[in-house]
Amino acid sequence: MRKVLLLILTVAGLFDALYLRWVYTSPSHPLVCFGSGCDEVRASAYAVLWNQPLPVYGVLMYGTLLVLVLAQAWLVPLAARQLLQETVALISGAGVAFSIYLTGLEAFVLHAWCSWCVASAAIVTLIFILAVADLRPHSPGSTQALETESARFSVRKWYGLVLIAMTVAGVFAFRYLASRLVLPAEVQVSDKTLTEHLVRPGSHVLGNPDAPVTVVEFGDFECPACGRAQPVVERMLTQYAGKIRFVFRQDPLTQIHPYAQTAAEASECAAQQGKFWEAERKFYQQQYDLSEPALDRYATELGLNTKQFDQCLINGSAKARVVQDVADAHAVGVLGTPTFFVGHQKIYGPPEFEQLSGLIDKQLTQRVRGASGTSASAPASGSSGFGSFGSDAARALAPSDPELGCSPDELKDRQPTLIHSSQVQQILENAPKPVFIDVRPAPQFAAGHLPGALSIPVDQLSSSLARLPKDKTLVLYESGQGASSDVCAVSRAGARVLLAHGFDFAKVLVYEDGLAGWQKAGMSIEK
Repeated sequence: MRKVLLLILTVAGLFDALYLRWVYTSPSHPLVCFGSGCDEVRASAYAVLWNQPLPVYGVLMYGTLLVLVLAQAWLVPLAARQLLQETVALISGAGVAFSIYLTGLEAFVLHAWCSWCVASAAIVTLIFILAVADLRPHSPGSTQALETESARFSVRKWYGLVLIAMTVAGVFAFRYLASRLVLPAEVQVSDKTLTEHLVRPGSHVLGNPDAPVTVVEFGDFECPACGRAQPVVERMLTQYAGKIRFVFRQDPLTQIHPYAQTAAEASECAAQQGKFWEAERKFYQQQYDLSEPALDRYATELGLNTKQFDQCLINGSAKARVVQDVADAHAVGVLGTPTFFVGHQKIYGPPEFEQLSGLIDKQLTQRVRGASGTSASAPASGSSGFGSFGSDAARALAPSDPELGCSPDELKDRQPTLIHSSQVQQILENAPKPVFIDVRPAPQFAAGHLPGALSIPVDQLSSSLARLPKDKTLVLYESGQGASSDVCAVSRAGARVLLAHGFDFAKVLVYEDGLAGWQKAGMSIEK
């Protein structure tokens, strides 16, 4: 049975490598990750060796091992079978050594874990252990144990059953993984559906509950794009105090944000103690760390009853509220975060304040005209704040670049290469020097930036392409305080904008360590 187990492990390793090769070699293919680090590892400079993605070598290794394992059941000469077994041990041993190297990179350089890579490392290690065990003379399952034709026939029979079963399982698994992150196409949503699903009784509301205009945000606390939208939301609440009501709805993107669901439930647990909005601000401010220990710490800082808070998270009493919000998000056509609705007008991605205020002012004007009887299109929805918005009711306003929003679809785009401080130092030693692009807001750039860096906030990249040389390496960076590892991070979103506009993939890099990493490496900054 040890040989059968060896075959099972070899086929499992081959499936792992084939799946990774499929997603690595086509940016349109989504990478399903059981964790949070797969995309970061995939985008790193270490994911390629000799101009080939690493999974290609995994396919070659496991494919070779599969041929060698199968051949042992058909070869009659003992010496030939022993040579094959020794070769299996040698190849798998080399695989273990390389896996140790890659695991070290994940642990100490990338600080990210790819579940598929870890699984492959475990598989090749088990193969090596079994192969070495088979080298022992006269051990059960060793090459000597296959001396009789009946023994070889038994092994062949088991091999055939295993191959059939694993092939069928592999086909179904591949179909599942290939479709896991495919989002439905945007559909037109009726006014009736929007009125029913945008705001629920008991939804979290700020501002005048009877205001003529309602603004709804569907957000994810771990989403960097949502975090970028918060200053705009705060300015809106200040400028339109008493004129609008603001509603926050949960939409955690669990496919790409591992802590988003727990953070959403934690905010609802805080709401049970009357502190939802305090938790909402805190979680957005600290979105680079939303682990459960961090959430417990934030609960203490917010003055919550931590015993009650912990019990709420454990028993899942807030989960139903989050599930309802997500269901409503799907019902009204939300495909990513943040998504705002001003009345029934949808805006995807972090909005400009002028864009948001323009829609609010337009609806306020319509309400005034309707109330004075100067317009035939007076609102028909009472005090709900969701009056008629003419033929524009179900139209969506997108940001200047769709890459600036955050959705699982981001994983389907070609991801820019991520680099760290040691690699930046190597690049600086070469000629021509790279061009650093600071994609943070201008005030943050003014407070401190890399020497010689250009200040181009991410939402201005598309209009600033003429400033960027295409013959030089462009290195985008931000603060480096935790969000850079997210697929929706500002620097990575900005890099995808450049790639979408035809910039050379090899010349567009993301400095993941950012300003904080630059300073940590002992390099000076400018102000």
